[in-house]
Amino acid sequence: MEKITFIGVGNTLAGDDGAGMAMLQELRCRIGDVSGIAFREIPGDLYEIWNILPGTKSVVFLDAVAGEVAGQVITGKTLPRAFSPSFHQSDLCTLVESLATIYEGEFPQWTLWGVTIDPPQVLGEGLSEVVAVAVKKAVSEITDLMQGDGLQVGGNLIKI
Repeated sequence: MEKITFIGVGNTLAGDDGAGMAMLQELRCRIGDVSGIAFREIPGDLYEIWNILPGTKSVVFLDAVAGEVAGQVITGKTLPRAFSPSFHQSDLCTLVESLATIYEGEFPQWTLWGVTIDPPQVLGEGLSEVVAVAVKKAVSEITDLMQGDGLQVGGNLIKI
């Protein structure tokens, strides 16, 4: 069982909506292959989360989220999805809370690290400059915590 799974969420073909995937890729490069740490991508169907839950104690979702100013790093369990209509079927936080009610056994501790974006206006790969900077900032904060006092995910403290 993994002690932590990082899950990147988003559509890289929708510009800044790919911020979660970019965070995951950058985090994977910085952390590397460490026992007990897994990296997973969910580019579309959020219900794929269900298949990941039994194999982990803690989950950190990485995603683009709504905010007044693009390029901010925010964390929590009640962050709004990036835009509506979303490429997701549902709001990530609401979906995870719903899955927790039907999960048998101990549900993994979880949190969401998000980068705020403006709603995508056109399809196309690549992040805006302000979101790309925020992605690097979020990943630096996560790795600094894990290498220092630890990354708090619910009641679990994750260190490398």
